[in-house]
Amino acid sequence: MKKITSASLPGYVMVLFVICLLMFAGIAINNYQNLQNLKQNNEEMERSWSVKDHLKNINILIIDAESSLRGYYISGDQSFLIPWRTAKEQLDPEFSTLATLTDGNPTQQRYLASLRILFDRKLKKFDEGVSLFETGGLQDIVKRVKIGEGKEIMDEVRALEFVMEKDELELLASRRGRFYLEFNRALWVGTSINCLGLIILILFYRMIQTNFTRQRVVENQLKLTNENLESIVFSRTEQLSVLSRHLLKVSEDEKAQLARELHDEMGSTLTVIGMTLSNVTSELEKTAPAIANKLLRAKEALQETVSVKRRIIENLRPSMLDNLGLSASIENHCENITNMAGLIYETDITEDFDNIDPAWAIALFRIVQESLNNVMKYANASTIKITLKRSPGGIWLQILDNGIGIPDDAITKPKSHGLLGMRERVLLLGGTFAIGRRKDASGTSVEAFIPAS
Repeated sequence: MKKITSASLPGYVMVLFVICLLMFAGIAINNYQNLQNLKQNNEEMERSWSVKDHLKNINILIIDAESSLRGYYISGDQSFLIPWRTAKEQLDPEFSTLATLTDGNPTQQRYLASLRILFDRKLKKFDEGVSLFETGGLQDIVKRVKIGEGKEIMDEVRALEFVMEKDELELLASRRGRFYLEFNRALWVGTSINCLGLIILILFYRMIQTNFTRQRVVENQLKLTNENLESIVFSRTEQLSVLSRHLLKVSEDEKAQLARELHDEMGSTLTVIGMTLSNVTSELEKTAPAIANKLLRAKEALQETVSVKRRIIENLRPSMLDNLGLSASIENHCENITNMAGLIYETDITEDFDNIDPAWAIALFRIVQESLNNVMKYANASTIKITLKRSPGGIWLQILDNGIGIPDDAITKPKSHGLLGMRERVLLLGGTFAIGRRKDASGTSVEAFIPAS
C-alpha cells in the first residue's frame, strides 16, 4: 500500500527563509541601536545648547537689572526698577532649570553652585545700592561706582560661565566622536548584511522565475474561464432584462384589458341591474312599500359595488392617465389617497407632460402610486410632497414624507417587492432610482430620473 505523506517545503527554502529572518532581525536591531544613539546624541546637544541659553538668560537678567538701577539712580523713577524685580523673580527658576540640565555631571554642579553664590552676592549688592540711594542719594552711589565695587563679581561670573560652556562643548565633542565610531561600525555591519540579503534575493528570484511560467499558464487558463463566465453572465443578464421588460408590458396590458372588460361588460350589467331595481322599486312603492324599501337598500349596495368597480378599474389602469395625462392623474390620485388617509399633500409639477412616452408615464405613475401606499402603511407621516420636473437631461421625480424614515436595508429585503418593482421600472428605462432617509433624517426620500435618451 502506498504511503501518504504530508506536503512540506523543500529544505533549502526553509534555510533561506530562516537566514532572511535572521538578516532582517539583525538589520532591525542595528537600525534601532543607531536611532537610539542618534536620539541620545541629539538630546545631549539640545541639553548643551539649553545650558548655554539659560546661562545667557541669567546674564541678560543681571545686565538688565544693572541698567535699570542706573536709570533709577539718574531719574529716581520707580518704573526703572521693574527689570531689577523681574531678575529677582526669574533667577530661581533659571537656576533650577540649570540644576536639572546638569544633573549627573558633578563638575558642572559645582560650577553652578559657585555661580549661584556669585549671583546672590550680585543681587545683594543691587539691594544695598538701592538702599544706599534711598538714604544717601546719588553721591554715595557715584562713590561706590568709582571704587569699582561689584566689578570683581561679574569677572568671576564670566570666568565660571566660560568654564561651564567649555566643559559642555568638550563633553559634546567626546560624545559625538563616540557616536560616529558606533555609526561607522553599524554601517559596516549593515552593509555586510545587505550584501548577504542581495545574494539571497538573487536566489529567490531564480526560484520565482522558475515557477513564473507555470503560474502564467494557470493564470491564462483562469482568465479565459473568467471571460467565458462573464460573457455567459452578461448574456443571461440581457435575457433577464428583456424578460423583465416583457413581463412588465404583459402586466400592464393585462391590467388594461381587465379594466376594459370590467368597464364594458360588468359596467353595463350593473347599469341594467340598477335601472331594473329603480323601475321595480317605483312600481312597488304603493302596493308593497316594505319590498320597495328592501329593493332601495339593494340599489344602494349596488351603487357601492359600482364605486368599488370604478376604484378597481382606476387602480388597474387609470383612465385619467390616457385621457388627461400624467400630471392630472398624479394630482387626482394624491387627492383621493390623502383624503382617505387624512394626510396633507403638496405637489410641485410645472407642466402637463402630455408628450412623453406612454411607458414613461405609466412607470412614473406606478412609482407615485406605490410610494403613497408605502407612506400610508409604514411611514406614520402627516405630510407628503411630490415634485415632477423636466430637466435638460430627462424627467426627475421626487416623493418626500415626514414619517419615521425607511431602514437602510429595506430595499435588499426579500419581501420588498414594491421597492424592487419601482427600481426595476426605472432601470429598464435606462434611468436611476434611489430611496433612503432624507438629509435631515425626518422621513423618506424617493427619487427617480429617466434620461431623455
